[in-house]
Amino acid sequence: MRITIMILMAAIFFSAPLAAANNDAKGSKDYPNIGRLKGSYIKHYKVVDFDEYLVVTEQMFGKVDKKKTKMLEGKVTRIAYFAPKGTSVLEAQRNYENKLKENGYEIINNCKNDGCYYTLKTVEQFILMWNKVRYSVAKKVSDGKEMHVVVATTTDGSKIIKTSIAIIESAAMKNKMVDASAMAKAIAESGSIALYGIYFDSGKSTVKTESVPMLKEIALLMKNQPKLKLIVVGHTDNQGKYEYNKKLSKERARSVVRELVNKHKINASRLKHDGVGYLSPVASNHSEEGRAKNRRVQLVEQ
Repeated sequence: MRITIMILMAAIFFSAPLAAANNDAKGSKDYPNIGRLKGSYIKHYKVVDFDEYLVVTEQMFGKVDKKKTKMLEGKVTRIAYFAPKGTSVLEAQRNYENKLKENGYEIINNCKNDGCYYTLKTVEQFILMWNKVRYSVAKKVSDGKEMHVVVATTTDGSKIIKTSIAIIESAAMKNKMVDASAMAKAIAESGSIALYGIYFDSGKSTVKTESVPMLKEIALLMKNQPKLKLIVVGHTDNQGKYEYNKKLSKERARSVVRELVNKHKINASRLKHDGVGYLSPVASNHSEEGRAKNRRVQLVEQ
């Protein structure tokens, strides 16, 4: 009987009605096997292929103890949910904790209010308002890969319940650099090359500073071959609507061209840009690994 009740409660709290999902931030989605509280919507969403994230492994009261923290590296997914009215901080936090336990995670730390001293500084500030707060860290090892999930729930004067979730998939950084000579060879042989070292925040078109090494190599390629003209083509995965992805991919390609022209002094007449959204996948969009391969910038010889 108790098991039946627990299953029913999980179904109630972690179903996602269409009305709530329609309010989600563009390009956002629930993380598999975690989900959301019924009636919640995603306010903020960000995925970074490789980043660092500080977790607090034990409670700290009024004094910072670095021995009770751990800096993780790997793929980081951040999701911020706003819960429906009538939800309490404890209710939201406990349901996420229970969901993690159901999926094989071990809760290695949790705290509340004063016991979360310093812990608050390690999670997204847009979600924490320094009032009632609960914080949990969960860990699981699966297929040799270590996973951590950080859940922080709070509220503010508006009485909105906010939950910030960070999923850290520990992994070594992949070498995505392609130098100018490799680009020249690929373009000479096939007329194009796909690049994965140009970075954007999820749903954004501004080129991130981590992209500078790759942009320098593209600039070197064009300086070494003064007659070479390129079309910069943006590609996305299939998350989100077709029109949205088509526009985003073109805006990203335009941003790359602007960087090459304005900061690397490449003549604008040698560059064009376009975006095809998810019309030209190189892998299946049914897995995160495949979607990562599809998110790319391609250089095509004119």
